[in-house]
Amino acid sequence: MEVKKDTNRIAKVNSLIQHELGPVLHEYLDWQKGLVTITKVETSKDMKYAKIWISIFANEAPETKIEGKKSGTGRVLYDSDEKILNFLAKNIYDLQGEVNKHFATKIIPRISFHLDTSPRYAQHIEEVIRKVHEEK
Repeated sequence: MEVKKDTNRIAKVNSLIQHELGPVLHEYLDWQKGLVTITKVETSKDMKYAKIWISIFANEAPETKIEGKKSGTGRVLYDSDEKILNFLAKNIYDLQGEVNKHFATKIIPRISFHLDTSPRYAQHIEEVIRKVHEEK
């Protein structure tokens, strides 16, 4: 019996999507004040779908919170987050086309964008800890 070698195909696809889409997002979001990065890519096992998690770091203080709006993780969205996610949703076909150009596989994952708020939450926790240390 021959043992199949684990090629880790999904991890390679995730890496390729992140590598190819990063510069494209940078070009598309050139108007944005701040930095938008791809933090993680999750491709389904059948390679039909890929969730692209983006993180938004604003140069200035976050704008007003959008009442009642929450990200997929339950955290509050800001105006800049909403603007960027809407812009990406409007241009999803162009972005998908850029991904398609760089794939030589039979199945090309359909991409979708999701907001990763974990870096912002980590920064908030850091600030709280710093304030507690300052009060001592």
